[in-house]
This record gives sequence, C-alpha cells and structure tokens, in this order.
Amino acid sequence: MIMDRHMIKMAAKVYQCQDAAKKIYGKEYPEKVKFYVDYVKAFSEKEQLDTLQSILKICEDKEVLENGMAVMLLMAAAVEIIEPEEINNRLNS
Repeated sequence: MIMDRHMIKMAAKVYQCQDAAKKIYGKEYPEKVKFYVDYVKAFSEKEQLDTLQSILKICEDKEVLENGMAVMLLMAAAVEIIEPEEINNRLNS
C-alpha cells in the first residue's frame, strides 16, 4: 500500500493521540484504551469498515466530537488495533 501525504499526516496525529493518552493515564493506559479497542473492533465488523474508516465514522458523532478524551482514546485504540503487540504485552505483564 502506498501512503499518500494525507495518510501520513493522519498517521502522525493518531500516534500523537496515543502518546498523549499514555502520558495522561500512565500504567492505567492499557485498561483505559481496552474499551475503545473493543468498541472500534465491533463497529468495524458491524459496518464492514477498516479501523481508520471506523474511527473517522465514529468521530462524526457530535457527542463523540465534543468529548476530547474520547477522541484521543479512539485514536489510541486505532494504533493498538493496527499494532497490537504493545498493549498485549502490557496487559499480560
């Protein structure tokens, strides 16, 4: 898959959200993000969308958009779904 400029910028923002969530929640991060990981996976399956498409669709909801912490955790969840090793390692240790 070739990443265009827009996708690269979006990926950077998603990783920034994950970094911010980790700083805010520290050791509690895996527990906090798990709800969002499960929600995004279920939404993706139901709507037949990939992870990033699901995140964008979920964030169209006005209530979600007005909750900055939820948006941040949804973005962090996207990273965890795409690159799950880190959260699995932290949950199992």
